[in-house]
Amino acid sequence: MQSKIYNLLINCYEDNFGDKIPNIDLQLFLISVKSLVPYEDKIGCFIEVERYKKELEIFKLYKNGEDEVIDNYFINNKLSNKEDNLLESKIIPIVIANTIWDILINEALKTATIYSSNKNSLLNAIILSSTIDVYLSNNNADYEMINEITKERIIDFSLKEFSEKNNIIIEKSDFIEFEKERIKLLTNDILSEEIINRYKSINYILHGKSIETTENEKESVLNSFSAYLYKLRKGIISPDKLKLPQANMPEFKEFLKYSSFTHPLLGKCMVVKRDDKQVIIRNKSGLIKVNI
Repeated sequence: MQSKIYNLLINCYEDNFGDKIPNIDLQLFLISVKSLVPYEDKIGCFIEVERYKKELEIFKLYKNGEDEVIDNYFINNKLSNKEDNLLESKIIPIVIANTIWDILINEALKTATIYSSNKNSLLNAIILSSTIDVYLSNNNADYEMINEITKERIIDFSLKEFSEKNNIIIEKSDFIEFEKERIKLLTNDILSEEIINRYKSINYILHGKSIETTENEKESVLNSFSAYLYKLRKGIISPDKLKLPQANMPEFKEFLKYSSFTHPLLGKCMVVKRDDKQVIIRNKSGLIKVNI
């Protein structure tokens, strides 16, 4: 299973061996991974929203790429109606870490709706989540199986129930647009060529080839996090180890005054370069370039 997870990840992301700044896709993937916490009373993992949003506060200072939906979150602090082009990276860790569909899709959509209530983003989140879930849960998953299961899941999903359960405010117009798009989607193949070509995870699952892990790659970020996600999926990590400290957290820029420090979210960090405009630090996930 761990190699199955690794092969999925290596086909979705440019791996980071610590010698370059990760792009925005990998950065968002890592934020979601670090915000996952196992339930104490049931199987599965949830996104700790408080931690996720604290991660985003720091992410604003180091993000390596531009995105309209993320900029809207930072500037307006409200849901965008634009389609989320970085949806895949935000929800892949959640799907991998969970084995129960109801928990999985609730957490994936809970994360997606931090940013956008766009009808296509919500439906694509269901398609992405279902495709990866069926792939990981079955040794013989193929186009027909994934398409059929995903279609049933789209039919069964209630946006109203989801929004009420999670206290997420979605405009009436967005509900209407969602239902129109759902009807339209269900009259065609769920896994359209557009979807397959758009999302690296789906493309790999249907058309990709497995990759053998080399000795160097065993030390890579993606291999490390594939092992970690596998442990979360198996339920062998204690929730107590992942809880965010409740003490007030100093401003991130206060930490940057030191040559090395331990940050509650970023862990052990070392400053490797500093000038008047930016500080480059290294932690276990690689390099982070912070604008100051």
